[in-house]
Amino acid sequence: MTWQTSSHRSTPMVAARSVGRSVLRSEDPRLLSGGGRYLADLSLPRELHAALLRSNEAHSRLLAVDVSEAQALPGVHLVWTGADVATFCQGIEGALAVDGCIATVMPLLARDTLHYVGEPIALVVADSRAIAEDAMELISVTTEPLPPVTDPNAALEAGSPLANEQLAGNVGLRGGASFGPVDECFAVAHRVVEETYHTGRLSPTPMETRGVIASYDWASQELKLWTSTQMPHLIRYFVTAYLGIQENLVEVLTPDTGGGFGQKAHLFVEELLMPLASRELNRPVKWVEDRRENLMVAGQAHEQFITIALALDSDNHITAMRTRALGDGGAFHQPPWSMAVEPWCAAAVTPQGVYNVKTLEYTYEAAATNKAPVGAYRGVGYMAGTYAREAIIDEAARAVGMSPFDFRRLNVVKQLPWVNGQGVTYDEGSWLESIDRLEQMVGYEEFRERQLAARAEGRYLGLGISVFVESTGESTAMGKAHGLPDVYHDTATVRMDPNGTVTVTLGLTTQGQGNRTTAAQVAADMMGVRPEDVTVIAGDSTRHTYGSGTVASRGAIIAAGAIGRAAGPLRDKLLAVAANMLEISTDDIELADGRASVRGDSEASVSIADVATSVYFDDSVWPEGFDPGLEATFAYDAGRPMFSNGAQAALVEVDPFTGFVTVDTMYVIEDCGTVINPGIVDGQIRGGAVQGIGAALFEQLLYDDAGQLTTTTLMDYHLPTADVIPVFKIEHLQTPSSHTWNGAKGMGESAMIAAPAAVLNAVNDAIAPFGAILRDIPITPEDVLRAIGQVTD
Repeated sequence: MTWQTSSHRSTPMVAARSVGRSVLRSEDPRLLSGGGRYLADLSLPRELHAALLRSNEAHSRLLAVDVSEAQALPGVHLVWTGADVATFCQGIEGALAVDGCIATVMPLLARDTLHYVGEPIALVVADSRAIAEDAMELISVTTEPLPPVTDPNAALEAGSPLANEQLAGNVGLRGGASFGPVDECFAVAHRVVEETYHTGRLSPTPMETRGVIASYDWASQELKLWTSTQMPHLIRYFVTAYLGIQENLVEVLTPDTGGGFGQKAHLFVEELLMPLASRELNRPVKWVEDRRENLMVAGQAHEQFITIALALDSDNHITAMRTRALGDGGAFHQPPWSMAVEPWCAAAVTPQGVYNVKTLEYTYEAAATNKAPVGAYRGVGYMAGTYAREAIIDEAARAVGMSPFDFRRLNVVKQLPWVNGQGVTYDEGSWLESIDRLEQMVGYEEFRERQLAARAEGRYLGLGISVFVESTGESTAMGKAHGLPDVYHDTATVRMDPNGTVTVTLGLTTQGQGNRTTAAQVAADMMGVRPEDVTVIAGDSTRHTYGSGTVASRGAIIAAGAIGRAAGPLRDKLLAVAANMLEISTDDIELADGRASVRGDSEASVSIADVATSVYFDDSVWPEGFDPGLEATFAYDAGRPMFSNGAQAALVEVDPFTGFVTVDTMYVIEDCGTVINPGIVDGQIRGGAVQGIGAALFEQLLYDDAGQLTTTTLMDYHLPTADVIPVFKIEHLQTPSSHTWNGAKGMGESAMIAAPAAVLNAVNDAIAPFGAILRDIPITPEDVLRAIGQVTD
């Protein structure tokens, strides 16, 4: 396996000694032995602690907030309300740069109106968190109830009360497009299949909740801000923009972060409130979220109603597709992703891949409701869009009497490159092969025989499949392909010391994915050393290299590209000096396994450490005009859109007496191009698929009609546990991308994208003898029993 070391000149090919191997994660010994330093573990001298009084009403006029008793409590240093904070910052503007998105401004602390349960009303800073919470109990809040808006469909009806006075008609997003003769295709269709699907409201629920520590120094006017974020440079930019602190005086530091999944890829009000409080008090201020707050306000996700229709001709080809996605957006846009990202992506991006359909129409809407704002969560938009598309594909296959594999095989794009109806080019992948390989994995005909035998015994097995194509490596080119104006780029610094060890500094953060290990593998191959000789500093301070964020399955692609560009000039210097030391041409030298060797003569070699020492200290082996430095910084942005693809199948058993669904086996085909570390990739697949099983069967944030969140603990919000994790069977196809540094494509979200549809389709296959079908997730035991007629409302 080889790749070019530079995109701007011809260079020797680099042997992949580390890339492609399941190198053990370098992070694990420290983290598993309790050596991690998470935000809650940090403590600064003279540190104060913050707590937020949050609304317990979904929708009310805020008439008065009396903080006098709280201010008088010993140990309290500051109590602020919305009016106090508004003198520094009027609020956070949020919107997505797509057609039909209407901006909102979210106050840091509520003023005039309360819009959702959990909206912050007052900030208390005290000597301890306990004192701050005691002070919160002394704050008196006077409100006047307003009608809560909790149903997104009803919210868009004429005459509905407004959930947010900034959004007329409760519309936060409305847009759409049409390509080709959609109406004509549906008018002459041999068959039309149309249904509506609902994906439940989820919490990303990272193991570590959010947290912020701010330390402002009045003498230097410098701000240090520790925050568990996936996008530290964006946070620094927003702090500068909203608080007026000079950007080069702001340092955002990211300690060890215990999971993110998209939730920590937003700007939250706490990341502005703590700097303001620290500046006011001239002392560090710390806030750490508890689990109730996390479930209540830390970015909810994925809830959509998606209506999708297929027009079929007499040969069962899909001739046209219509999609309408309606997202329940909550009360405000949460920047930078907003309430628009889910329905826009589900309608405008997801349906237009996999199947050979260029005639299509889509509309997307986001309705404001009196719930916490939604934002990004692993597979944002793609999960719901793929769920609806793959569910309707299964329903169409049943309607025409074809197997789910045969119907997909008939309609899948078989030849690449392929340009979809929007003009987006898909030029690399294994779409048809993924379906074929998945069918071989599951043994489809044998399964049908087992299924019939099990039914004779009163057992109900089901097999469901889901095929996906995912845009990955979020880049400027990818955004423009989908009509977004965002610009992405990241930098990496690579330095080799005189002893031959390497330090890589990235702007990308890591939340447990193993990014440091995969980055070390890429750098090791570029520099000819072992991965254990590479130290990776990953986004721990904005004083170092720049990053656009660890989001959208971009980490491996962007890190490899930036490292490759930065390491290229250093590699060239090592080759030049080694050539002089060995008295041979640079073209005949290979850097690998810690040595510079003559190709074909392993005895003729010199250690990389000796070469590096000579680069620093021995000018007798320097070429003419040689620059002895062994450090470089380069930026990287993938130049073309690239897409991962694959397929999943779920084998389930449904108990007709309890309604419980057991996922027995998940079969996974993944094509993410060059696999840098198979062990890490398989871990991402397992974790993402388990989250998808959670979305399909267990997890849901439930609001009652009054807008009260009823799932505020992990006793109520049911995460999948070890006893429900299935057996995994994983196979890899590798179609290396010609658009990335080493052929890798992103894959961090793919399993979450595909798994819910596979589980739903499997459940529907299992309960087919009852004439039942389900279209909403999560699928609870009550849903199953109701569908098969075992219980009635």
